[in-house]
Amino acid sequence: MKHLILFAFLIIGLSSVAQTSGEWDEWQRTSCYSKISFRLKEEPRQGEQHHWKVQFRSDYNELISFNYNVTDKLQQHSATTHRKTLQANEVSGEVDIYAKEADIYLLVDKVALSPYPENFIKCD
Repeated sequence: MKHLILFAFLIIGLSSVAQTSGEWDEWQRTSCYSKISFRLKEEPRQGEQHHWKVQFRSDYNELISFNYNVTDKLQQHSATTHRKTLQANEVSGEVDIYAKEADIYLLVDKVALSPYPENFIKCD
């Protein structure tokens, strides 16, 4: 199972580092789902913690939900795992992410065309 999760991070995960504090990065499509994008904004550090804000954007013409997981380093320290629901063509509100390391990895998976985690769609 660990090998499968590691493989998923290598295939689907995106290493992301914000460019300039206070400015949003360009929208990036997830590597598995071309109709789901995200962007990051680096915030001032909170003590020893690196701080980012993330937003998600759906280009689907219907409601979707998906899991997202943010880790610092490849599976070393999980910063957050949540499920997000977006309406058709919606941009999410800002989500705060705190991590020990400067590099973070974002994984989006278990996408469904409903608010429930069931009947997941495959990568496109």
